[in-house]
Amino acid sequence: MSVWHRILSGLLLLSAGSVAVAEEPDFEAFTRLIGQTLASAGPGAYIGDRSELYRFTPDGWEIQMMTVWTETRWHLLALRLHHPDRIEEDEGEFHRRYRELLAAIDRDRVPELILPVLVDVPPPAYLPAVPDELRGRSFRMDGFWYQARWLNAGGVDEDAEWALRSYELVAEPPG
Repeated sequence: MSVWHRILSGLLLLSAGSVAVAEEPDFEAFTRLIGQTLASAGPGAYIGDRSELYRFTPDGWEIQMMTVWTETRWHLLALRLHHPDRIEEDEGEFHRRYRELLAAIDRDRVPELILPVLVDVPPPAYLPAVPDELRGRSFRMDGFWYQARWLNAGGVDEDAEWALRSYELVAEPPG
């Protein structure tokens, strides 16, 4: 095999790997994984016991779950979903909201939180768009604050290709 064939083969393997990384998340599969993780985590030591649970999907997505124990089960307080190849650091809003939630919760009377729905939020479509630009959307739904952030992995304006960078949610503080 010539040197050029080896280089071309290597480039093809690299581009195939980046296509696999670029796969967008399957929110239904993530919701099932989150439910299974909460159900299989075992009992907490006491009401108000908190735990952080991590799961990694075969295509590289990382799910970080902040949970709290009631008398019968774990409830999701916050969730951070991201792909390490697309994000280098946190933006901070998630952590600020989570700290506010923890400061407001009475550990002896943990609210019954429903499992939040992972909503597939469409990326922003307004122009102009530039390469490597970050954009986000946030909203509230069913007692949770959500934020989705995208990276333009494509070109300018109509050639933009928005890839989900991170998806976060935090339960709204009681009261």
